[in-house]
Amino acid sequence: MKINFLKRCAAALMAVSVLSMGLTVSAAESTVPGNGPAPGVYDAAGPDLPYDQYLGALLDVCFRNDARAFVALGLGSEEDAAAVYNAILDTEMNSLDLDSILGTECPESLKNDFRNAMAQVLAHARFAVAGCDLQADGSYRITIVYEKMFFFEPLMNLYTAILTDLATTWLSDPAAAPSEEDMMIQILAALCSSMNVCLENAAYAAPALATVSVEPVNGIYLPNTEDITGLEELLFDTDYIND
Repeated sequence: MKINFLKRCAAALMAVSVLSMGLTVSAAESTVPGNGPAPGVYDAAGPDLPYDQYLGALLDVCFRNDARAFVALGLGSEEDAAAVYNAILDTEMNSLDLDSILGTECPESLKNDFRNAMAQVLAHARFAVAGCDLQADGSYRITIVYEKMFFFEPLMNLYTAILTDLATTWLSDPAAAPSEEDMMIQILAALCSSMNVCLENAAYAAPALATVSVEPVNGIYLPNTEDITGLEELLFDTDYIND
């Protein structure tokens, strides 16, 4: 259970590629009040479009639930940004399906704790968009400064230790052990609390550089999906759970 959940949690970052497609198409159908079409989003002409700001706005919404740049660029309203962000978390919660894991309805408080923990994992990603360069093929190369967060390895170490302690306690006095349902609730709660502890004590690697290409697709500039999905491995130590 824990490995599959962690993979889903990391995979939330990949939703950016799908998100960017929907947002740019939506932006192409709207305008910025008083200023005409939103610049740098869907107009395929001109070398001075702020594609770095565009990409940064998308990432801010997905990771930080920050809609300021999203709204300023005319990509949508604060409500639109919130809907996109919540859809990412909804997808993760639906994939996790805590009710099925427990075999009964999961307490709402535990579901909320997991949702908040997932949101905090994304919010702890360290990155900044740092430049935009026009390429000979008409695409744009966006530079991103990032720091990889060491999260999954310490999480699994802590969580394993907690589970060992729980099992030892239950086995030492089987008559006093909780029901199977209560055991599962405690196990899930332990994962959630372990996530919070590791987030509070997160360590990061030295700053490094990455690039994301923004390319014209049918007149609309979109982030390269492979570059976006690659951010998962750059921002978090997902190699630990993928090996």
